Amino acid sequence: MSDFDYGETLVAECSASGVLTVTMNRPERKNAFNGEMRVAIRRMLADVRNSSQVRVLILSGAGGAFCSGADLTAEDSRPWPTAAGEPVFAWCVELLELPKPTIAAIQGVAAGGGLGLALLCDVRICADDARLLPIWMKRAIHPDDLVTWTLPRLVGYSRALKWLYLGNDIPLAEAERAGLVETLCESERVLPEAMALAEQFASGPGSHLALAKQAVLKGMNQSPWDSAVMEAWGQDRARVTEDYREGVAAFREKRQPRFTGR
Repeated sequence: MSDFDYGETLVAECSASGVLTVTMNRPERKNAFNGEMRVAIRRMLADVRNSSQVRVLILSGAGGAFCSGADLTAEDSRPWPTAAGEPVFAWCVELLELPKPTIAAIQGVAAGGGLGLALLCDVRICADDARLLPIWMKRAIHPDDLVTWTLPRLVGYSRALKWLYLGNDIPLAEAERAGLVETLCESERVLPEAMALAEQFASGPGSHLALAKQAVLKGMNQSPWDSAVMEAWGQDRARVTEDYREGVAAFREKRQPRFTGR
């Protein structure tokens, strides 16, 4: 059995370099969330956070779709698993703050909660025929999966509200210009592009990437002074790592560094 076995709804495969590709696997329902998948995703996030083997996470979907959000017809309709006192979408914060690079490889539809899931990742590689669909208002459902936090920070207040109000497909060219997606490419290139970027991330100093991600996230809600303090704290943490010593040695010896994440 694999170290990353989550049953039939979530298939995970880890490369030798530490890139974990997790594929939502309900293609007959365009990978919509049911209870089993919700439980599996929450468990997977905890595993990725705690694993020394995983350096980068790629999220994708099977059967030519990313994720169509909640499956309102599922027999297994268990909600997102939560601990006592947690809000129902606490898992979103876990993914957003995961101390490792995350990439959404989007093919086909990413609708509702599926779009929200993609926006929680650090980078989105998107097919040029994909559908990014903030459909909540079309169903009279309140936006969720932390999209009210991620979307305005990615594309700005007014554009985020316009897209949420209308509930229509987001024009992909506009999404790329606005920074919602990093790369638009042909559908068959989405996973290779995501993997190529993930391999670059995986070769970096993992603990330093985590510190940079934490500083950027916290900086989105604090003053420049607070960010200066955060950067100073991060540098102090970084200087005691093996990767820092390796980076300095590689520079002096005029060679490529060999980072281990320690």
